[in-house]
Amino acid sequence: MERKRFFSQVFIAMLLYVAFSLILERQITAEILMKESRDGLIFGLVYGLVLWIWNRVKKD
Repeated sequence: MERKRFFSQVFIAMLLYVAFSLILERQITAEILMKESRDGLIFGLVYGLVLWIWNRVKKD
């Protein structure tokens, strides 16, 4: 997978995670925004790692 496509896919997944979390939270305060952003970053890192491993296994 191209590096540019990989990073854009992870970034979009992070944004969607944060957006859906804020919609479900039904409040947007600075504290909740920071918490959801942090969780979105962690989700993005884990998703990126899984996606990278999946592509490595799929190539073999």
